Amino acid sequence: MQRIWNKLKKRLLLIVIILQVLFLTVMAGLNYVVEEFGDIIYLETEPYDPRDVFYGDYVHLNYPIEEIFPSYWFGSEKVKRNKVINVLLKPDERGIYKVKAASDKSLDPNEDEVVIRARYLYKDHDNVRHVTYGLNRYYIEEGTGEEFDTVNQKMIVTVALSPWGQKKILEVDELEQQ
Repeated sequence: MQRIWNKLKKRLLLIVIILQVLFLTVMAGLNYVVEEFGDIIYLETEPYDPRDVFYGDYVHLNYPIEEIFPSYWFGSEKVKRNKVINVLLKPDERGIYKVKAASDKSLDPNEDEVVIRARYLYKDHDNVRHVTYGLNRYYIEEGTGEEFDTVNQKMIVTVALSPWGQKKILEVDELEQQ
């Protein structure tokens, strides 16, 4: 009986190790898949460079598309905080994506449009709805924050969107003024 129990424990341990390795491989693979096969969009932002003792150097990004004006809202009037909503984005003449529509219901994009998921935060006194896309922190190499010390300078963020809704910041660059 003891031999069977020891054999079972070894197999169970091996299964647990294999599952952990498989989990980490899938996570890394999904990150690669988003970057290689996802839709690439460009968003305008205004960064500032905070410092966090626990997380290190990162740039906090503020996107104009985080404000949904009443003319773009096509959803329910009473949306609860943290509810996932859909935001339809369309590129402007420069290729920077802007809000075309937003709703707590599904939206169908045209050929050049994308739907990105956001979390609903609140509606202010002007009926502007505020959302977050989960793309507000861009971690940078320790000690390189001076590159982003240009407070209030508009920048362009390159984002990859997977078909299943995962988002990843690929790059943050200065926005070329025209």
